[in-house]
Amino acid sequence: MKLQQLRFILAIADNDLNITQASESLYTSQPGVSKQLRLLEEELDIKIFERNGKNLSGITPAGQVVLEKANAIMEQIEGIKQYSNEQNPDRRPLPVATRAIASNVTPFGLVAA
Repeated sequence: MKLQQLRFILAIADNDLNITQASESLYTSQPGVSKQLRLLEEELDIKIFERNGKNLSGITPAGQVVLEKANAIMEQIEGIKQYSNEQNPDRRPLPVATRAIASNVTPFGLVAA
């Protein structure tokens, strides 16, 4: 189980079970979100979402529990980040927006992994 998968299922739930909208809100591809959802459901052996053909039509009772726990985990992660920022007030991330091509010419030490 990956944190990214938890982010994905929460985004799906937050976007009215629309994987395309969820993927757009996460700035990733729809097939990638679908694949990670499938992998998570297989790993847990739980269907998180009900399906009507290819569309998601609801949240299963087990899925509701998974989503609640995923949300709690993400809240804990945010708490850890906030605590870290409080402990290191001089060390703040500096967001920089560039075109994708910039990653090819930016010195390695300036690019965060």
